[in-house]
Amino acid sequence: MALTDVLIGIHQRETGAPLSPDMIDELRELAETYNVDTHPGWLLPIFEAVEQGREVSPPIFFEREDSDPYSYLVEVAGLLGWKAEFEGEYEQIDLPVLGWRIYICNEARSPTTGRGGSTYQITRLSA
Repeated sequence: MALTDVLIGIHQRETGAPLSPDMIDELRELAETYNVDTHPGWLLPIFEAVEQGREVSPPIFFEREDSDPYSYLVEVAGLLGWKAEFEGEYEQIDLPVLGWRIYICNEARSPTTGRGGSTYQITRLSA
């Protein structure tokens, strides 16, 4: 399943309402612009875990390839009205109805190579 399809499903579960065809078209256009439906490999598993109701902890490391996926997340969060923080050092998206927090730390080091990168973690929101 493509990232856009997963995001549509998550948003509809979070809000309880379907997205308009225009909004879906806009999401697909954003995904095409940023080339994120299949690349990078770390982005889809984040949202699949949320969709499946699966916690991801401890954080999973990935090498940062470029800034496009992060710019994409900023645009998607704004478009969908998600509660999100994008501070440079981290990205945090809260989905309160579903009860999940996505946290991406951009100041991580690989535990095996020592190379710089990021980590992601998905945890339950505190009640």
